[in-house]
This record gives sequence, structure tokens and C-alpha cells, in this order.
Amino acid sequence: MYPTTTPPLDQRIIDEYFNLTRPRNRRGIAWLFGMMATYGIKPEELKGFTWNIDNSITVNNKKRPVRPLHPQWVLLFQLKEKQPPKLEGCWNSFVLGLYRSMASAEVTVNITDLVLGYKIRKSFYKPKSTVKRQSEIASFVCAAAS
Repeated sequence: MYPTTTPPLDQRIIDEYFNLTRPRNRRGIAWLFGMMATYGIKPEELKGFTWNIDNSITVNNKKRPVRPLHPQWVLLFQLKEKQPPKLEGCWNSFVLGLYRSMASAEVTVNITDLVLGYKIRKSFYKPKSTVKRQSEIASFVCAAAS
């Protein structure tokens, strides 16, 4: 089955993030939006995450740390520095605020599109070792076929 919408372009995600940061009372919502865009995780799954030294995050329901596909977004959005203090206490209000912003079209990129965009990018951004291994396998298969 093919997606019915086109995932947002990187520049559109960046623009949406910075539009959300303009009103001072929306900065927590912007931070949550940036986390979802950077790590491709829905708010329900993101709750209770922990930061790792390499800017990856550990999430309760994932076996491995989740790495940002665009590591520069962690720095651009200042996700570590702008993480709200006492996050556990305000988490629900951020999530509710984000859903309200999406419902009122203040935010035009929805959660499904952010996650879909992350998954599509992940399929294209392979680590060099994986790409090298795939090319070795392909050359082995070609050699065996001839």
C-alpha cells in the first residue's frame, strides 16, 4: 500500500519548527515538534526518553537507541538546550497543544507525515558499512552468475 500523502520536505519541517518558536508560549510545542521530526517518534512513544552522549535517545519501547537522521537538527533546533525543565509535569500540555495547533492548521505538518518522512529518509540514508556490504554482496552475486 502506498502513502496517500507526500512526506514534508526538510525545509518545510524547519520552517514549521521556527514558526512555532515565534510565540513565546509555544516553545514547548515547538520543542516536541522538533523531537518528533528529528527522531521520527510519536509523542506517546517519546514520553520518558533519555538522552545519550552521541545525541541519540533511548526510548522505553525500543531495543536500540534512536539516532537522528539529520544530526544537525539536534543542534539547529537546540533540542538538548531547549528541553523544558520538569518535562514530565508539562508533557501532556505540550502534546495537547501540538494536537490543537495541528487541528487549527497553525501547524500544517501532521504527526503521521513526520513519522512517514523519517521512515522514508531512513531507507535512503544507509550507513557506509551497510552500503559497502550491499555492494560486496552484489559483486559476489554477479561473479557467481557469470
